[in-house]
Amino acid sequence: MPTMHFETDRARLRALEKSDATALQSYLNEPSMIGRRHIPWGLRDVAPLSVTQVDGIIESWAKEKKSITLGIELRETGDLVGHVGWHWGWDTHCPGAWVVVAPSHQRSRIGSEVLTHLLEHLFLDTPAHNVNGWLAGWNEPGLAFAESLGFTVTGRVPRGGIRGGAFFDEVIVDILKPEWLAAKGRS
Repeated sequence: MPTMHFETDRARLRALEKSDATALQSYLNEPSMIGRRHIPWGLRDVAPLSVTQVDGIIESWAKEKKSITLGIELRETGDLVGHVGWHWGWDTHCPGAWVVVAPSHQRSRIGSEVLTHLLEHLFLDTPAHNVNGWLAGWNEPGLAFAESLGFTVTGRVPRGGIRGGAFFDEVIVDILKPEWLAAKGRS
């Protein structure tokens, strides 16, 4: 496999370090991020996170054997503005992917740029033929974001979570390699 160059025009994808805890805590604790933070199992996704908990998250991500989580750093300023990752669980051919962008940088196209770069890596440099994602059904901006990059809704888990005392569905989206190649004019 070739050595990967994880940079886009505006972002550098890099390993998260303990020194990133304050920046990570800052955007993860934004109220609009509740339910959309993609943090490890076992941490409540509705409660504010302490620096100690964020240190633990960074350490947990670093120890993962079947997933990779990288920080999204703006090349121009060096600011940490999100995180992106993928996991392959039991099947390297069908990884799941996620991108989380700080509210102050949402709608700036940085998420699209980073996820497009990740899809290129997964489809051209790994055995992946399908990339999927899971989103809360109430996360309409997230669903629109996924669809704008060619993902389609492929399933739902009814009552997959509870938010504000009410059940919500989890929505599964995916994109197949032939679909991605065709959209890029590479079929």
